[in-house]
Amino acid sequence: MKLREKKKTDYLVDITPLVDVVFLMLIFFMVSTSFKVSSSLNLELPASHSKAQQTEQKEVVISIDGSGQLFVQDEPVKDGDLRRRILNVSKGDPNMRVVLRADANARHRRVVYVLDTIRALGMGKIGIATMNAGSEPESGGSGESK
Repeated sequence: MKLREKKKTDYLVDITPLVDVVFLMLIFFMVSTSFKVSSSLNLELPASHSKAQQTEQKEVVISIDGSGQLFVQDEPVKDGDLRRRILNVSKGDPNMRVVLRADANARHRRVVYVLDTIRALGMGKIGIATMNAGSEPESGGSGESK
């Protein structure tokens, strides 16, 4: 009696459709993703007609809302913790740029307090964020001090 040998068939999985779907998803997410970092704070910045220099470097962003609340990197900070928080973000680097974003309705006293704190830390590169007349927020270039 002769037994028939079973034929072994190799099953191949075609992954071409899978690769197509992955590439389409990649393209979709690349097109739909916004690479612009925007703040979650709703501030009304004062208007400025001068152009600011755009640079891609690490910076400390300090915000003051209309009620006088301070924020460092969009996290609320108490007055007593402002100095420590700036040092933590800047890692003690006095050459790191500091951008001050103050609401147009913020009290001048709060802005001066923040500027004094920044200068006391020895940080001289200070920019003031403004709104270009009818445009998006930008960090001002004329606010640099020595």
